[in-house]
Amino acid sequence: MINCEKLKPFISNEYRNLPESRYISIFLIRTTQSEAIFRTEGSGEGCSREIIADNDGKSVCRSIISKRKQIAVERREGRQLLRKYNLLFANKGEIKDDTVCSMNRNNPCEKCIDCMLYGYAVGAGGAQRSRVISDDAFSLLPFDIISDKKTFNALYETGTMRDPVTKKPSSSINEDEYIIPGAHFLDIEVLKDVTEEEFIYVIGNILRSKRYGAITSRIGSVTNTIVSIIGSDTELFSTLEWINETESDLKMSNIEHPQPLDKVIISAKKSIYSLIPKIYGHCYVPDDNKKELEDILNTVKQIYSDPKKVEEILKKLTNSYPRNEGPKK
Repeated sequence: MINCEKLKPFISNEYRNLPESRYISIFLIRTTQSEAIFRTEGSGEGCSREIIADNDGKSVCRSIISKRKQIAVERREGRQLLRKYNLLFANKGEIKDDTVCSMNRNNPCEKCIDCMLYGYAVGAGGAQRSRVISDDAFSLLPFDIISDKKTFNALYETGTMRDPVTKKPSSSINEDEYIIPGAHFLDIEVLKDVTEEEFIYVIGNILRSKRYGAITSRIGSVTNTIVSIIGSDTELFSTLEWINETESDLKMSNIEHPQPLDKVIISAKKSIYSLIPKIYGHCYVPDDNKKELEDILNTVKQIYSDPKKVEEILKKLTNSYPRNEGPKK
């Protein structure tokens, strides 16, 4: 399916429980398309941020999208398809609403693609390591440049803050910190020992996910752009190293918001090529001129445009897991 022979040595032929040092690193730029709020669990607190040192040792406060938030959104995207094609199961007994595999209910089926790829752990025994590894995504520009605050209130039908019946003033007024549109976040998702079908499934989840962060039904629209896909026999560098290197390259020009995506992609790719020689291991880095990345993404796009093809691949993948009894036909 994936027309990239040089990448295939880093993709497993079949699922195996034991690690085999096959890594696929997916380099992403996540760009906000609307106001977005990225914070940890709970409500009321400000956006997540962290002070880190750049390549010159200078402290920089960057916004963060936590790795758990990113992966949870993409898992839910994939699970929608699994549910559509009846590929979510129950661990024991009949598949019903209260027994079917679901997130955050401690009832993994231990059979579906989501369990086998993103991992699970149950208290009574049984666990699967996650083979999708991610770091926190860091903003390219400092937090104070890409964030703002907005005061919001809940007006009565009279258009005022005073109750039309009791005449009492409303207390429904608050202030939210948010990330402005056009902000870029860099992230690396690493797939370990995945098969070709699992690789396609993860790429599909990433590119089909559109809303991240808090209050996702109204804000938080994000576009994911895959910059590069690299195969290796060891894990490469961290997201933080990549963001610092990219920022250093951009410092040669004026840094201000908004940064054109094309310009960021050029610097991000240059940074990858400058960091790769530091790796102790065998890597395959696609050559931009050969358009290998474009070929891979076009293949995934064609698969997802054909519902029958998607169903066929998902069922084949589900049946490939050793403990799986397979979907009922």
